[in-house]
Amino acid sequence: RRAANALSRLAPAGRERQRGCFGDRSESHIPPARLMQSCCVRLASTLCRPPLLRRSLRGRPADGHTPTALSVVGAAAVAASGGPGAMRFIDIGANLLDSMYMGSYNDKTYHAPDIDAVLERAWSAGVAKIIVTAGSLSEARRALEFVQRDARLFCTVGVHPTRCGEFDAHPGGPDAYLAELGDVLLEGTAAKKVVAVGECGLDYDRLHFCDKDTQKKYFALQFKLAKESGLPMFLHLRAACDDFMDIAARHAGDFSGGVVHSFDGTLPELQAVLAMDQLSIGINGCSLKTAENLDVMGAVPEERLMLETDSPWCEIRSTHAGKLHVAAQPEAKDRKKHDPDKQVKGRNEPCNLVQVLQVVAGHRAGDAERLCEVVWRNTCRMFFPHEA
Repeated sequence: RRAANALSRLAPAGRERQRGCFGDRSESHIPPARLMQSCCVRLASTLCRPPLLRRSLRGRPADGHTPTALSVVGAAAVAASGGPGAMRFIDIGANLLDSMYMGSYNDKTYHAPDIDAVLERAWSAGVAKIIVTAGSLSEARRALEFVQRDARLFCTVGVHPTRCGEFDAHPGGPDAYLAELGDVLLEGTAAKKVVAVGECGLDYDRLHFCDKDTQKKYFALQFKLAKESGLPMFLHLRAACDDFMDIAARHAGDFSGGVVHSFDGTLPELQAVLAMDQLSIGINGCSLKTAENLDVMGAVPEERLMLETDSPWCEIRSTHAGKLHVAAQPEAKDRKKHDPDKQVKGRNEPCNLVQVLQVVAGHRAGDAERLCEVVWRNTCRMFFPHEA
């Protein structure tokens, strides 16, 4: 009944007062695809209002701004419309090779692999491309094989800072390991499936996995892959800003561009990164935990902004400061009661990229549709220049 009432309140086909996701503008003609988008967004808002939307509005910011972002249901409808007003997303970092998508959590199997359902939810939510993150030589090979399954999947080739010990442990030594990475990179670029070098960088929060000197040595070495391939870099930075920027500056001529993903640093650290013109900032749930995080995110120039989920990690949780901007939470089941048609509690997915947009646009008091298109163009310029 609520659905019928919501639809009955919509104006005659093709004309409506442009409110909600279009802003408060005068009445004008709207193309059918954009009308469908508006209808579905309003319908989703009506259906989700009790109690989820009420809960999000109780945390209204002090400035009186009310979050107006799309719900997950609305995002799916936007993608389905396919028209000029449809939002389109690129998840620049998703760890889809993680064992959670095979049903295994902490070495214990709870359910059958459900990666196909995860991907279908992403496509339905408006995610048009996903970049699958690789963090080692073996993972790069697996990632390249994995992304062959769908034209919308792409991957990176590189070594995560916590795994840089693999260079020295390789039977042929560091040079042989780098050469094999180069071979995977060459194969992937020829197939137009590898779009970045990485994930590489520095992580001083987890030195128990790899010491500082080893991280710095092999972070610097991977700029050779970027120089030879001409690809941008997918970068990792944790508690190591000074050393990270020193190495990046010394190799500024070796890479065309890069994104510091999952950024959760301070404002001075953000300013240090942005001082290098070829670097952009990737935002996910881990970037939106605290009020300080939100303010730092708000200082990122929109032309340097990209969005990601870092799935299965970095979900936006109920305790996070950014949560108040999330319009509705999709239904999720415990892993022990797995339902392939539902998300798994505590496991992030690319379809939740819409929530990241909600928080980013909500905190910046901006129009979600316009910001989404800006981020799309930013991402294409770096990773898909033929579409920019």
